Amino acid sequence: SAAPAQPVPMPGQSTPFQVLGTFILWMGWYGFNPGSTLGITPAGYGTIMARAAMCTTLSAAVGGITVVGFGRIFSKTYDVGMVCNGILAG
Repeated sequence: SAAPAQPVPMPGQSTPFQVLGTFILWMGWYGFNPGSTLGITPAGYGTIMARAAMCTTLSAAVGGITVVGFGRIFSKTYDVGMVCNGILAG
């Protein structure tokens, strides 16, 4: 009988490209979230667009900061790849 297959760790490929891709996505959210808000609301609703931009900024930033904190507590290290995942999850 064959032994059950074990998971194989898959190391990251390029940390600079991961960071670049994260920031490209983060900037793209500003075109989608506040931009689509302006597209569906009547003129003069800039405050709603500003709230969408602020929510976009804060959610990504808090996601990254949270991962930094938990990573430091549980693994005693800082990991740029985990921070990027936290930003994308935020």
